[in-house]
Amino acid sequence: MTSKIKRFEMLVELAQNDLDKARENVLVLRQQVENHRMQLESLQAYQSGYLASVYCDKSVNTIQMLTTQAFMDKVNAAIEAQTEQVTQADEALVNAEAFWIEQKARHQAMTSLFKNLKRDQSIKLAKQEQKMLDELSSQKFYRDQKNINR
Repeated sequence: MTSKIKRFEMLVELAQNDLDKARENVLVLRQQVENHRMQLESLQAYQSGYLASVYCDKSVNTIQMLTTQAFMDKVNAAIEAQTEQVTQADEALVNAEAFWIEQKARHQAMTSLFKNLKRDQSIKLAKQEQKMLDELSSQKFYRDQKNINR
């Protein structure tokens, strides 16, 4: 194997490593998005359940109502923060997927170039071998002709 082919083989391996890392990053980010969404849904379900229980209780005084309102403001703030987390995680996932696609295209291009290089090298070697065999055959023919004419 020529040094050029060895270098290209190393580049293909590096591209494969980059592709694997990008794929792993996408998987991690997908899990994070799912976790953030589940947390958001949990907060929203808690909010709905809590509000339902408060509205069912008709014996709420003003202080309890103010306390409940302050608590609900905190829950709403948590929901907004979690919604922002989901949005950011979604954006990170989209970017990671785009990067993975780029890495996949790069790897495919490198692999294709590597295969072409190996094919070209094989063709070149086959031609050289055929040329050498033709030369040997020609030399043998001339030797045989020379020996016959003696």
